[in-house]
Amino acid sequence: MIILGFYQSHDACAALYDDYKVIASVALERATRIKTDGYRFPAEAMAECLGQAGLTAEAIDVVCYPRMRYPAGEVHRAFHPFGGLLPRRKVDPIAPLRAGKAASLAEIVDVERFSRNHGLPTGATPFFYNHHKAHALATLSHMPVDEALIYTSDGGGDDIFYSARLLKDGKLADLFGGEADTLKKPVPQRPGDSLGKLYAYVTEALGFKALRHEGKVLGLAAYGKPVHAERLTALYQVSDDGQIHCRLPRWRVRMLVRSLAGKASREDMAASVQQTLETVCLEALGKLLKRHPVSHLGLSGGVFANVKLTQRIAERFDLDEVFVYPAMSDQGEADGGVLEYLLARDGLETWLKQRERLTTVYRGRDYEDAVEACFTGGGATRRPVVDPIEEAAALITAGQIVGTYLGRMEYGPRALGARSIMASAVDRSINDWLNKRLDRTDFMPFAPVVRAERARDLFLLPESLIHTANFMTVTCDVKPEWRDRIPACVHVDGTARPQIIHREQNPVYYDVLHAYERMTGIPALINTSFNVHEEPIINRPEEALRALKEGRVDHLLSTGGVWSPG
Repeated sequence: MIILGFYQSHDACAALYDDYKVIASVALERATRIKTDGYRFPAEAMAECLGQAGLTAEAIDVVCYPRMRYPAGEVHRAFHPFGGLLPRRKVDPIAPLRAGKAASLAEIVDVERFSRNHGLPTGATPFFYNHHKAHALATLSHMPVDEALIYTSDGGGDDIFYSARLLKDGKLADLFGGEADTLKKPVPQRPGDSLGKLYAYVTEALGFKALRHEGKVLGLAAYGKPVHAERLTALYQVSDDGQIHCRLPRWRVRMLVRSLAGKASREDMAASVQQTLETVCLEALGKLLKRHPVSHLGLSGGVFANVKLTQRIAERFDLDEVFVYPAMSDQGEADGGVLEYLLARDGLETWLKQRERLTTVYRGRDYEDAVEACFTGGGATRRPVVDPIEEAAALITAGQIVGTYLGRMEYGPRALGARSIMASAVDRSINDWLNKRLDRTDFMPFAPVVRAERARDLFLLPESLIHTANFMTVTCDVKPEWRDRIPACVHVDGTARPQIIHREQNPVYYDVLHAYERMTGIPALINTSFNVHEEPIINRPEEALRALKEGRVDHLLSTGGVWSPG
């Protein structure tokens, strides 16, 4: 059974499955080259997924729809506000569901018209998924354990901003933030409750773009003092069951943030919101874990793109595992939607048996067969060497910048070797000149990649974080003896955001790293995403070639060799 999931707000995406087997998962931005592209049907992402499968849209058996505002023309008129007397560009389909005017969203959304408008088969079975449940199931699907707490936190979806679910005794229970909460009148969670929105408001107040530049705020935080943290933290109270509530509506939170930001440096305001996020989230999780003691914690939602928060969680609680889903933002919704359909179709017992540990997120379309023709046709020259691995390592040792184009593109916000820029980490000044070369402004150092066998030699990584560090979703302290040896990867607070790599995940990438260590004695390299400022990570070989010709990188590394400008 071919199942398509899609998401069409910010970070729009598509995912294609054959039952439980992932075929492809692609963010719309990677196909259109528009950062965080969305707020429409992700047709180009769907095309990438179908292209990987060698299928047309007519092969799709099930379409998993998000429950969000739809264009008014794709919602049955009977469910328009005020009977359609007041023109609306988009209509919230949950409102009539909550009001009891329909039994399902399939009655509200004009599925046949939507399908015709977007090239979907009109005979495909529609399924409408729950936003936070999709986040949760995508995470749980890669945690094959008997007991786990799954916690989600973001800027909002289905009028919910947090959710908690407990897997125990073969049952998956909604603790809060489930379907019952979405359909309650009034909804028990309010937008002001969202720590994700608080962080976005600070991002905006500091002159950055909300829903895009929160990572810059995190980087700035280490340079500042949390002068306003007490004031911000006082806005929130955590109930005994772990639910977070704000004493103010969101518009007043936003006004307060703007006022406080005007009275502090950017660094101090960033440090303040970061401390508030950590304090409130840790209190919430502490109360949840006290009520529901488990050894495995799964996290998803945009808030958990905050790698420092994940480090703090692992430090605070005695857990065997803290796992952050790699596509923790809404880029993971399409996958979660498919998994939610499979749960509804098969039941929990069958669904749980399909879980497996995540090994890679190389889920983009495979352009490997087009690489050589693209590079040679575009004027790049394959270096005449016996061993491309040794050549790439030697070039990096000599201070050169190598961009990787290895197999299928990563899914989620992190570059993990398939579309990475590799460089030596021994010179701190590279943070300035390479960022300038890539037209970037950033306040965090580059991330390091290290072979799994050497990770514990460089980094203070607790066992609970080893697996999630495969996907660069957490920071950790760098051992003091290594901070001056890989300074380009060490933040001002002595931390780094490592990627742990196993050879079976990406042999070429791993082998270059290993060869570099043999040449230099340094077991870590810079891994930064292969993109320039305000562009998504590259997807097609033509985009890698353009970066080479524009001098963003000195060389390209593919499975077929090392390429240099002609």
